[in-house]
Amino acid sequence: MPPPLDDLAIVAVGEPSLSRSHALYGLLRREQAIATAEPSSPRSEVSRALDFAQAAFGDLVGILVGREDSLLDSGRDGDWTLRDVLRHAIAVEIRYAAQVHYSATRIEGDPVKIPPSLLPCDRLSPPEPEFARARYGGIRELLELLAAARAASDEGLAHVSDSSLGRPSFWGERLLDVRMRLHQIAVHLTETSIQIEKIVGGSGDLRAIVRHCCRTRGLHERWSPAEERARLDGSYRALSSQSRPVPEEGLEPS
Repeated sequence: MPPPLDDLAIVAVGEPSLSRSHALYGLLRREQAIATAEPSSPRSEVSRALDFAQAAFGDLVGILVGREDSLLDSGRDGDWTLRDVLRHAIAVEIRYAAQVHYSATRIEGDPVKIPPSLLPCDRLSPPEPEFARARYGGIRELLELLAAARAASDEGLAHVSDSSLGRPSFWGERLLDVRMRLHQIAVHLTETSIQIEKIVGGSGDLRAIVRHCCRTRGLHERWSPAEERARLDGSYRALSSQSRPVPEEGLEPS
């Protein structure tokens, strides 16, 4: 999950100021420093591809965190409400993971295209009861549900062998290999973010920096040391508090 959602919400919708911007830029530098560090153990191509998906999810969080829940059912892009878009994103995340896993692990002689009976849900509605809250929950709840779907994808695909990435797969009716099918997970989340941005409109400087922080967190949060992320989260909490001073390490001039 990206940095603490409640604290991000306060920062993203807060009154702009140079000190807050400088503090966020300081946190972004720290996120980047962790993301560029050498992992403690070698990581597969599959895991590195999934980092892009988690980064795309982080960007989506940065767009939405702190927004009014009323937007879920009032904000629209054509026939799609914001809630429809997010429920679709959850469903597609779950379906894509199942499709990639099937393509990578099917035995020779099985059909290349995944049988419909193996798909966990349709493309518009995530499975219930585990994702039933997507029908009525607020923005935070939907972000948490999408985070849960993302975590399940990464866990389920963690042991997919890099040697399977050249195997054939299908995306709809389009034939491509497992590698490109895997990368479609991140691409769809990016597409979702673009559609959401059309619904909720533009954002100010603080939210723009928050988006970069969340995106960069996604690049490392599956492998970076938990204690380093915890220290960063503490700094986000301090920044969100109006009664506490901004952490000194976030105040350097850019």
